[in-house]
Amino acid sequence: MTVLTAALLPESSASPWAALPACGVTSGAIAGPSVMEHRTQPAQADHGFGHHRPVGLPALLLALSAALPANGLGRVAGRLLGPVVRTMVPLLYGSIIDVTVDGTRRRLHVRDHADDRRVLALPRHTAAQARARMAAALPLDGVFVDVGAGTGLHTLAAARHLGPRGRVLAVEPNAATRDRLAVNLSLNTLAASVTLVEDAVGPACDGLVLAAGKRKPVAASSGWDAPPPALVRARPLLDLVRAAGLGRLDVLRLGMKAGADLAVISFLQAAPPALRPRLILADRCGARGWGTDLAATLALHGYRACGDTPDTLLFQGDAESDSGALWEPDDWSLVAS
Repeated sequence: MTVLTAALLPESSASPWAALPACGVTSGAIAGPSVMEHRTQPAQADHGFGHHRPVGLPALLLALSAALPANGLGRVAGRLLGPVVRTMVPLLYGSIIDVTVDGTRRRLHVRDHADDRRVLALPRHTAAQARARMAAALPLDGVFVDVGAGTGLHTLAAARHLGPRGRVLAVEPNAATRDRLAVNLSLNTLAASVTLVEDAVGPACDGLVLAAGKRKPVAASSGWDAPPPALVRARPLLDLVRAAGLGRLDVLRLGMKAGADLAVISFLQAAPPALRPRLILADRCGARGWGTDLAATLALHGYRACGDTPDTLLFQGDAESDSGALWEPDDWSLVAS
């Protein structure tokens, strides 16, 4: 088993991809997927949080964003101010910014990570409904699975909500992004335990090269270094959940772009009732890469659309429904019986 080590060691490079050491992270003994367990230590190290806190005009722009009301007028103003904040703050301040979002500390790499830039643009407004539904579906001892966790916006929110018996499984195959997620976890005091998984979700495959995608740095002179192509393993979501020792699943979030629809349908077909989530959240930005009508297919499995936000589609589960659909994992084709 390959144990994650990149987040445990300080980086000597000044590149924006460099990560601080992650406090309270130890290697896990879970067979199968490569994992890293995180539990916050009582004496939490600060890791210099606040050293990258903006001042001057960048700080003013962020303060204006945070002060907008959570109503229709605030949302309209946010749509106008958001692009200005996302563009001007990285240009005026720099590539790394320390912020506190919804009670959690985040170290954002805003010049080379689109999701981190979006955090600057009113995340509490765009994600308020999704987080409220997520919190309502998560008891204090609940389980949250975040597939495509990124740098941890939803992982941190769930871990902050859950109590000491709560569990979070964060799946992020991109090593550089996973390092940053580990740093963000280390900056916060969280009661719940968080398991980081380095495998991708998909049909079982031991040699998968992650697509780098199109990276658009804010400024051509920013000097950021793109990570090299990475060879990872892929495993079905059910295998990852079982390997983590999870006996239940309350909320499932699909942050992955391509293949999210196939991954969740395969999971629902094979998972026992206890592992069928009460709530599924799917990122809207990945919908263009889906090969199925996810809403219609989830309806076959007893899930109904229960709301949406600018970023997220929400589906509520019905524990008594049974679609009778058959999933053929060899060719990932859905057959209705």
